[in-house]
Amino acid sequence: MRDPLSAVQDHLNAVHTGDPEAMAADYADDAVLVRDMAFQGRDAIAGYFASVPDRLGDGRVDFAEPRLEDGLVAVAWKLVGGPGDGASGTDRFEVASGMIVRQTVTLDGGDF
Repeated sequence: MRDPLSAVQDHLNAVHTGDPEAMAADYADDAVLVRDMAFQGRDAIAGYFASVPDRLGDGRVDFAEPRLEDGLVAVAWKLVGGPGDGASGTDRFEVASGMIVRQTVTLDGGDF
């Protein structure tokens, strides 16, 4: 079983592939991703991730090193290039039994 930092790092690595199924693979079946709205379940989360490559355009997400913070894994990020250039935020992940069960996105400003 993966520890929380490893589970989140696997997810971050998948984000760089642009494959929504790979991005959702580290989530529990009943996981929740909370952004401007909540996405409930791995299939809904994969649907959300399917929109990410188009929204990024030719940009990329630069992630800071994941860190443990009050029992959660926190990851700061910033978009570089593309239509969302400069957008930033912090994602907080709750991990149980080696799978992400909840991700909460906090934006520093506008969305991309």
